[in-house]
Order: sequence, then C-alpha cells, then structure tokens
Amino acid sequence: MTKQLSSDAAPTPGAKTESSPVTAPEEPKDAAASTNKSGCCADCKDLFLYDSGRKDVQAFYFNQFGRSILFISFMFLSLGVLQLAYQSAGCPQNEDGSYEKCGNTVYGMLPSDILAMMALIGGLSTAAFMPYAGAVVDFSDHRLTFGKVCVTILVLINFVQIFIFESTWFAMVVAQSFLAASTFMANSMVLWSYVNAPTDHDLHGITSSGRLWETIGMLSFFIVVGVVQFASGWDSVVIARFSQALASVVGGVCLFLSYKRYEPVKAVKTLENGKSLYVAGIVEIGKTSFSLWKTEPSVFVFLLAAVFNEAAIGSFTNLAITYLAEQLQMSSMSIIIFIVINFATNPLGVITHRFIARKIGHKKNYLLCVAYTMISSVFLVSFVYEPSDANISYFFSVVFGVAYGWYYPSSNGYYVSLLPKEKVAELWGFNSFCSVIMSWAPPAIFIALNQSTGSLRLGLLGTTIFLFMGLCIGVFIPERVVARETDEENGADALKSKANSNITEMRD
Repeated sequence: MTKQLSSDAAPTPGAKTESSPVTAPEEPKDAAASTNKSGCCADCKDLFLYDSGRKDVQAFYFNQFGRSILFISFMFLSLGVLQLAYQSAGCPQNEDGSYEKCGNTVYGMLPSDILAMMALIGGLSTAAFMPYAGAVVDFSDHRLTFGKVCVTILVLINFVQIFIFESTWFAMVVAQSFLAASTFMANSMVLWSYVNAPTDHDLHGITSSGRLWETIGMLSFFIVVGVVQFASGWDSVVIARFSQALASVVGGVCLFLSYKRYEPVKAVKTLENGKSLYVAGIVEIGKTSFSLWKTEPSVFVFLLAAVFNEAAIGSFTNLAITYLAEQLQMSSMSIIIFIVINFATNPLGVITHRFIARKIGHKKNYLLCVAYTMISSVFLVSFVYEPSDANISYFFSVVFGVAYGWYYPSSNGYYVSLLPKEKVAELWGFNSFCSVIMSWAPPAIFIALNQSTGSLRLGLLGTTIFLFMGLCIGVFIPERVVARETDEENGADALKSKANSNITEMRD
C-alpha cells in the first residue's frame, strides 16, 4: 500500500535558464513583447500541464479529469434515486417537486435512509477491498491490468444507471453501492502509485496541475448538467440518466486514454510463498500500524484521529442531501444550487487554512478546523430544520464550503509534516486506507437513529460523534522529537507538494 517514487531522473520543465543578452537593438520593444508572451505561455503550460511531455504525467491528468466526472455524477444520481424512493413509498409530491415526509417505507426502509444505505454498503465494500488493492499494487506485477479492470467496472456500473426506472432502481442502487465506491478507490490507489517526480518542486507542479484538471472536470460537468436541467425542465430521474450517460462516455474516454499511457510495473515487494494477496495486504497493514506505533507515535495517533474525522467528513455530503430533500423539502434544483455554492466556496477554506496554519502551526490549525466543522454541523441541525428555513441553508452551504476547503489541506499538510521526509510517499497509501476504513459507520448510525426515532436531525447529529472523537484523539497527538527548523521545513514542503493531491477523498 505504498506509493513508489521513481528514481528515474527527468528534466525540470519549470526550471529557468538564462539566455544571452539581446544584441539586436533595432527591435527592443518587439523582442521584449515576444519574451513576455513566451514567458506567459510557459507559465500557463506549467500551471495546467506541468511536465506533460512524460506519458505517465499525461496519464495522471487524464485520470484526474475522468474520475472526477464519474465522482461528481453521483450527486445527480442520488437525487434521482431519492425521487424514485419517495415515489415507490407513495409519498405525496409538492408543487416545487419536493416530497413530503410521509413515514411510508420502501423495501423495509424509510426513503430517507436509501442514500445512507448506499454509503454504508459502499463503505464496507471499500474497506474490505482496499487491503487486496494495496497488495496487488505492492506485491504483484499486475498493477496496470488491475487498474484497467477496476476502471472498466467503474465505467460500466455507471453506464448501466441510465436504465434506472421505478422497477429497477433498487437493484441499480445495490450494484452501484457494492462496485462503484470500491473500484473508484482502487483506481485512485493505482493512480497515485504511478505518480513520481525527481524533486519536491516537480512533484508539487504535477499534483497541482492534476488538482486543476480534477476541479475543471467537476465544475464543467456540474455546469453542463445543471444548465441542461434548467433548460429542459427534466425531473431528477431523467437528469440522473443523462448525467450517467455523459459521465460514462466522457469519463470512460479519459480513463481509457490514461491507462493507454501507463506502462507495466514490477512488484515492489516480495510475496511469501503460499500467502494470498489479501492476507499479504492485511499483514502489511498490521506491520505498518505496529511500526508507526513504535517508531512514529505522532503519526500513529494522527491516523487514529483521522479514521474518525474522515468517516464523518466523507459521509456528510450524502446525508446532507437527504436532510435537505426531506427535512427542508428542497427541490432538486435548490439542492444543486446548494452544492454549487458549497463547491465554489472551497477556495475560501484553502485561504483560511494558509492564513491560520502560518499563524498557529499545523496541529492547532487541524484541530481548529475539526472543531469548526463539528460546531457548524450542530448549528445546522439546531437552527435549520423546517421547510421555511430552506433559505438559511444557503448560508450553511458557504460555511461547509469553507470547512471542506480548509479540512483537506490542513489534514494533508499536518500528516506529512509529522512524517520523516523519506517516508512520505511510502505511507501516503496507508493514509488513504485509514480515511475509508470507518466510512460505513456514520451512515449506519444515521440509519439506526432515523429508523428508531424518525428524526433526521438526530441522524445527522450522530455524525458529529465521530468528529468529537477525532478531535479528542487529535489533542493528544505528540510532537515529533526533531529540530524545530527541520519540522517547519518538512511541513512547508508537504503543504506545497501534497495539499492538492487528495480525492475527498477524497471527500477522498
């Protein structure tokens, strides 16, 4: 479960070279203009296509763009699934397209539990599959083939969602939950195992450009589908079919172009005779955990806190969509506007992170971000719970946009600042595993509370338990026993090279 950095040297496209002085004085203005133009074009290329002459870097950019589209398409699919769940349960529809909370069940569940159930199944399947995926990457020569199989399944399972109807939606939901989340994360693991650079500067340039293509993919897809829904007047189910068809074609083509550029890679670790890959993956996780506990206790405690924090952060979006749709009875278009505002305000969180981290350091910045997110969740449930409060929810869209934009760079920057510099790449995959191992738990609590009490407010409030636990554990993260100057340098380098590389994971 490591991310290997290639030792092959590569030219640094961002490096500046000194040119000879201009000796033709007759055209100084034109020469200066040409130089400025050339420099501007070079800067733009470095921003969007850093080191794009390498095939593995091209593959990285195609993969980032393609998988981001497949990821964001789930937002539209979830709204369609909710509509079909309410229709199947016989809940009355309001004039604006929202559905009333009727108390009827479908397949033994309240309609408001369907998205949580999808997150629960997806979290369990991903947690169970990740050890095997990590072992294939580390212990076998089939990393490339494994990635191709995973993205093929990912694209196909998204494509079949265009056949979602009232008679098929539940089977589609189960298939999507089992296969989409696990193959998406497996592709992410393969993706990052191929990322390499000779220097931190180059690694920062590549991951920053990749993050831009990821953002461009999500924004452009959201805008296109949103405009189509607004112009056509289609309901959530038809828009879900359209979004899945578009995502499958565009995302599938980009992933095909990505894996066409990857080269086969040999195993980086030796598999013991008679040991299966799955067992090897589990053993590797145990060895890594024990090693961190003994040699890097600050990293071990951080990851323990991250298990709870990532579980809450990662599941909040699905649960919030249900809360907006049923508790506040917001229409699908209103929910899309909520999500767009949330997404657009992420940069405010990044700015907040940079300002506060430089003032109070990585640890306090990270803990403050978790506390901010937890308090914001409590305030949302406390003050926004009636349909008449729907307009107030847009304010909280900004609040949580800041939270998401703040959390991921603060988490990544703090994590890498705790690691010895030579272990950053090796342990990045383990961080990804810890971020999904408990992702099923908040949806499970949401379902249990909603089914037993009928209160979505209590269900959503249950996710804050994980943030509280993560905050309490985070308080006890010990400081690394290193020279302060070295620690600060590592943290700064980490923020530069890694803050943009996580999928939400990310919300990865």
